[in-house]
Amino acid sequence: MTRPSRRAVLRGAVRSVVAAAAASVTVGLMGSTAACGRDRNEPDPLEAPLASARADAALAASGAALPELAARLSTVADARRAHADALADEIRRARPDRTGVVDAPAPPPAPLSGAAETLRAVRDALGAARDAGAGLALAGTRYRGGLLASIAASCAGLQETLA
Repeated sequence: MTRPSRRAVLRGAVRSVVAAAAASVTVGLMGSTAACGRDRNEPDPLEAPLASARADAALAASGAALPELAARLSTVADARRAHADALADEIRRARPDRTGVVDAPAPPPAPLSGAAETLRAVRDALGAARDAGAGLALAGTRYRGGLLASIAASCAGLQETLA
């Protein structure tokens, strides 16, 4: 398996940063506010990315047990845990009524058969998180849009390093 060149990783990161910046500008122009007129029983929009980040961290951590993937996937697991922490903090701040949902543990990942399957599953999960985060970044406040765009850019960079 060949590692991507430094130039390919940087190219992917630059594309993600440009997309994140465009999303942040668009969100700023929209001027939307969080929780305005929202039913308190309705889930917070950040709960789905939070669940995704926790599931991705667990998947990457389980794959880090494989010697040939340990270094690469432990980095992914650490980054996705940091994403989950940032999302959980924001949900707790904006929606203290959702603390029970935020503090619920992530389900364990399904066991995978080997390194190739694990690597593919982690790459696919990062791609899904990137796309979902970029889409949600356009619908929230500036801060939340920036948070989601930053996470989406990070996922894109992590996905490039696993290519």
